Amino acid sequence: MNNNNKRSIKDLDFAFIDTETTGTDFNHELIEIAVIRASSYDFTVLDEWEAKIKPRNIESAEEAALKINHYNDKDWEKAVDLEPALKTFLEKTENAVLVGHNLTFDWTYIHKSLAEFNLKPTFHFKSLDTISLAWQKLRHDSGIRSFSVKELANYFNIKQDKPHSALDDARTAYKIFLKLNEL
Repeated sequence: MNNNNKRSIKDLDFAFIDTETTGTDFNHELIEIAVIRASSYDFTVLDEWEAKIKPRNIESAEEAALKINHYNDKDWEKAVDLEPALKTFLEKTENAVLVGHNLTFDWTYIHKSLAEFNLKPTFHFKSLDTISLAWQKLRHDSGIRSFSVKELANYFNIKQDKPHSALDDARTAYKIFLKLNEL
């Protein structure tokens, strides 16, 4: 049950999320999703979850997108169907504020996919984007050329183990958020 309207946003956990897709157009699909749930009080990690999702129309995927997000048949052998992945995502993000890097991209694909299965969001309708936070804190810093996840990770000396995988990018967004919060 979603009790977002009964709780103050200040009391809600953060859910750092990321997705990977088969391309950048709306006809493309989610193939990976991850959540790092953290307490909004002290930012401690409460839970981590990721799912590789079986593509239904891999033939329409952009080759460049699949290369960037490391798609290969072996790693997706145990991938799950989209609907159960979304249901678990909703459990993991229930009564949480979504946080991500370039969150609008992820948010769009998540909402499109939820609508496909007539699933309703369980997460709070308000969200945070690390790009906006970085712009606010670092826009006058000459050491920053852009607000990409790669640029910010380098700026803050955050090691990325597997960029453009959902769990690694969710972890990186979490770490960037922590660094921005310290400024």
